[in-house]
Amino acid sequence: MTRPLLIAVFFLALTACSGSRIGTGWSRAPDLSVYAAMDAAGEMAREQDVLCSGGNPAVVVDHWRARFGAREDWIAAALAARHGQAVVDAAERPAVGRERCPLVSERKWHRHHGRMLKLLELRLYPADHWSAGR
Repeated sequence: MTRPLLIAVFFLALTACSGSRIGTGWSRAPDLSVYAAMDAAGEMAREQDVLCSGGNPAVVVDHWRARFGAREDWIAAALAARHGQAVVDAAERPAVGRERCPLVSERKWHRHHGRMLKLLELRLYPADHWSAGR
């Protein structure tokens, strides 16, 4: 009886000490850091669509603009209004390294980009934006 209790306490202590508490990741990062990471993830996703999946570069860019363009433009304008255009321009297009093509298309960078875009939308849209549709 004592041993299972000690194991449970040990695992609870490990959980309490881990850095995975809510609100310690991207949700607490500065807006421009999230924007730069989102931009880098988008660049990696587009690059993998072209280099790994054999997509036509022009078609990949057109598809990306159709899917995310308006949202990204709104985020960039909101950040420029808050921090200045020069600061936003400096955060865009960070140098990213190439990643090896995955054996199976996992679309990891697409998911990262989408999560960070949504986080910025939640931070920057006016509070009444989300309640207007209800």
